[in-house]
Amino acid sequence: TRFEREFALVPRGARTVAVLVCLAVTSLMGAILLLPGFAGHDEGAYLAALPLFLASLLGVTLLGAYVLLVGYVYGDARRRGMNHRLWTLLAIFIPNGIGMILYFILRDPVPVPCPGCGTPARRGHAYCAGCGAVLQQVCPGCRLQVEPGWRHCAHCGAALPARAGSAGAAGG
Repeated sequence: TRFEREFALVPRGARTVAVLVCLAVTSLMGAILLLPGFAGHDEGAYLAALPLFLASLLGVTLLGAYVLLVGYVYGDARRRGMNHRLWTLLAIFIPNGIGMILYFILRDPVPVPCPGCGTPARRGHAYCAGCGAVLQQVCPGCRLQVEPGWRHCAHCGAALPARAGSAGAAGG
């Protein structure tokens, strides 16, 4: 599924840290509840402490999710060819999740592999930087990109062949 593919971007280290943080805080809260001096060990004290324990579980879950999200920013920025270390630091240190929101707003599109050589190319590039193969339809007159189905170039007005830009690779 798509979720599994995206979750696979989270580095193993981030997953491990998230699990360890969740286990450590949960164990600490459990140990505090089991301390001999905690409220005299009567049943009423444990019931009174239950909301505190459940609130700490919610906090631990949110903290673990935050660690996983920072790991996702790292992996996704790396996949997209962006400065993954910088974006990870921004996601961590800009408060209130604003760094992560900025990442999701400003991130580059996922590069697509060239069908000829496999070199990653950004969406919208008309030619492959590695082998020069045509990646998008282009006008034979002005060499600018045209949309599939256009009969004339919107940039120079030249008539387009039925399958503009699909035959052959660019020279150069």
